[in-house]
Amino acid sequence: MATKTDKKNVIRKEIIDSANIYSQNLAGRTFLYVYGEEYFEVSFPVDHFLHLTGVETGLSAKDFYKNAKKGKLTSSQFYFNGRHPYANTKKKLPCLKRLPELTNEVVCILKDMKTVTITYKLSLTNLEFTLGLTENIDATGKKTDGFFVPMSLRVEDSSIKKSKDGEIVDFIFSKDASVSQYDNLLKLPIPKIGFTP
Repeated sequence: MATKTDKKNVIRKEIIDSANIYSQNLAGRTFLYVYGEEYFEVSFPVDHFLHLTGVETGLSAKDFYKNAKKGKLTSSQFYFNGRHPYANTKKKLPCLKRLPELTNEVVCILKDMKTVTITYKLSLTNLEFTLGLTENIDATGKKTDGFFVPMSLRVEDSSIKKSKDGEIVDFIFSKDASVSQYDNLLKLPIPKIGFTP
């Protein structure tokens, strides 16, 4: 039977793997989601990675990501508590490794998804997990740009029920964050799902 240390080491490895996937596929890129006559842009800042893991740490969000990406994150640099329980982290990390699917496969755009603490104006879901998005704001609460950023990774099937409305994405464009124009149209498979809020 796995000890507490064994379980924490498994979580550590999952976080490191997730950080590498985040680094290779999401960080430093922006994505344009087009659905109907609406669109929005999403960026994946490195300081938002920590919150998606579901663990607590004494490190800054950037240092946590940097340590994880370099494989230097230790088991003593993160922990679990009432707000960040082990069971949630264990469910989130496999989905965090799959997060790029929300940028290159058919997804639903959810509007006004309500949780206990916040209503997400926009969210992305593949019906297995949902990424709650917020506007990119600075420490004073001022909007820094027009991008949405990831705030919450939810592994549940009730996100659609908790949303006011939703649509299937028509197109996803991507680009390196350092350039001004989108240069890549991601080919999406024909959806096999319907959406009923």
